[in-house]
Amino acid sequence: MAELRTQLREATAALHAQVDAAFSGFALDQPDDYRRFLRAHSRVLSATEVALERAGFAELLDDWPMRVRRHSLLADLEELECRAPAPLQAPRISGIASCWGVAYVLEGSRLGGRVLARRIRQADPNAPVRYLEHGDVARLWPTFLSQLELAAPGCAWDPMLAAAQSTFRLFADAALLERDCEYS
Repeated sequence: MAELRTQLREATAALHAQVDAAFSGFALDQPDDYRRFLRAHSRVLSATEVALERAGFAELLDDWPMRVRRHSLLADLEELECRAPAPLQAPRISGIASCWGVAYVLEGSRLGGRVLARRIRQADPNAPVRYLEHGDVARLWPTFLSQLELAAPGCAWDPMLAAAQSTFRLFADAALLERDCEYS
């Protein structure tokens, strides 16, 4: 049987591509688009991190405090003098399986951050990129995947997949909401 991460990656590939396409509309070297990009992420990240904590997921990952990025994201928005938008409703978390699905998407979303941060810094060396550079990706992603493979195989597949799909959809929705709006 394929590893759980492989199953999740394959089952959510179309939604992942949809999210990538939605975010590709942001020209991150443009200050307004960078603000919109951060606002879109803020619409999803804050609510989902809190929902995971309320569901007890932080107790499964002893390094959860190192993984939390909402504070860095909010600090970047504040530095850009941009109000955080109202969050979208977090995915329904009905148990630990759902937590793993949501966390899979959140943790995976950090993978391209360093590359994006470099691109933004080329356009503006003073741009705040705490969110994009948050954490040691080289360590956090592999340790998350290890935990996923160790702890989650006994979890029900359907709620895990549904939560991952819902989280990808939230990111896509947030990108569409922010792409053409005015920020404040």
